[in-house]
Amino acid sequence: MIQPLRVVHRRAFVTLTLVLPAILLIGLGARHSHSSPTASAADVPATAYVVRESSNLWQRHSIHTKFYRRSDGSQDIYLVLQPAQSLNEPDLLLYWDANAPQGNVLSGEAQLLGAFSTGKVFHLPLNEKRAGYLVLFSPAHQTVLDTAAVEKLP
Repeated sequence: MIQPLRVVHRRAFVTLTLVLPAILLIGLGARHSHSSPTASAADVPATAYVVRESSNLWQRHSIHTKFYRRSDGSQDIYLVLQPAQSLNEPDLLLYWDANAPQGNVLSGEAQLLGAFSTGKVFHLPLNEKRAGYLVLFSPAHQTVLDTAAVEKLP
């Protein structure tokens, strides 16, 4: 009576030994990078032109900032950030806000542009007045790392 159960258990464990790693590898291969509301480098055409460029826009860090516009006449503006030194903060997020952050608190109207990384292209959700603040926020520390006041863009 015990022998048939042992045979079933042995076969089940041998099967699981083969199936579980296969499922893990398939899952790792099929996972999607988390999508964010950012543009990829392919979304900014080679014919895009620089609208504004600044190295002293940010309050606490030296971050070279370029604003691009497509040459096809669309009003979309893209942003590329190149910090002079790497920012050693965990999980930095870039936000666009119409109002300046108060201390280390983001306003409820701040719009997430995406996870910050050097050279990544972000699409700016500009409204009619086309001015606001870029905010680097660290959710791990719950602090605003830096802000940049963006004057009216053309």
